[in-house]
Amino acid sequence: MVQGLVQIMKPITRMPLHYHPWEDQEDRISAVELSVIMAVFITIWMVYWLILHWVDHWVGDWLAWYVELLSPLLAVPFVWLFNRYGHNPLHWWPMLWGHRVKLSELNADLVLMDEAAVVQVMGGPMRVWCDIKDKGEVYLKFRRKRDAVWFALFPVFRSKKKRKF
Repeated sequence: MVQGLVQIMKPITRMPLHYHPWEDQEDRISAVELSVIMAVFITIWMVYWLILHWVDHWVGDWLAWYVELLSPLLAVPFVWLFNRYGHNPLHWWPMLWGHRVKLSELNADLVLMDEAAVVQVMGGPMRVWCDIKDKGEVYLKFRRKRDAVWFALFPVFRSKKKRKF
């Protein structure tokens, strides 16, 4: 009877079901992974250059050799824009204009939310853009000055936290 009670009171050691072997590895890319990525990148670049070179050869050699090789570099700014602002060019307005408003402690619920969730709560990407400069500083960039003033004056989207006057 006592052994059964001791057996029941012993903590059970369990293996977590969500454990994955790659969770223990470092976040950096290993040399093998980097070499595979670079081989794929170079292969894609060379196939692109070969197709462009053949097309240029058949239309009269209008392009210089360095233009043929370096032409994929023209896509780098667009890749950056797609990652930062999304694929819709109408949502790229924050890089040109907007009215910035820094969120304070009164907007604690907005500061703790994800960027995409803040944008959706505040009216979508055509009205507001959420920009995080540092870990603690969150800025909203409004497309229209009227929206920025509305956000600053009226507590519609403000936190439920009580203000100290």
